[in-house]
Amino acid sequence: MQIGIKFSVAIHIMLCADVFRDECKITSDFIASSVRTNPVIIRKIAGRLRDAGLIEIAPGTGGLRLARKPGKISLRDIFLAVEPVKDGKLFKIHGGTEPKCRVGAYVPTLLGPYFAGAQSVMEQYLSKSTLQNLLDDLKMLWT
Repeated sequence: MQIGIKFSVAIHIMLCADVFRDECKITSDFIASSVRTNPVIIRKIAGRLRDAGLIEIAPGTGGLRLARKPGKISLRDIFLAVEPVKDGKLFKIHGGTEPKCRVGAYVPTLLGPYFAGAQSVMEQYLSKSTLQNLLDDLKMLWT
């Protein structure tokens, strides 16, 4: 299993919105040049971030900015904005197993608590990690 790149691109968008806020207008074209992707992809992901209340986008070419202070935006907030968890479950369990098999009959029941535990640990970690943490780490990389 692998989580798609939308999460990392969303973080990239939000980092750019804060780092360059006083230097230039933060547009999808500007961010796309940093991500090295198409501005349409940036606009789609930015739209999800806006819908989640994490960024504000000015009409036309007004640019985007954070809707809250970076310390008030958790990585979980960003993750859920762009990688919505369907039915509350990050991990899917295959169905239709053979009910007469000693393994197949119990795999869905067996895996449920383990997968739920893994999701809970991940969500707790992302909840404690903020955009400000990343900004602080980024500044240390510059020096």
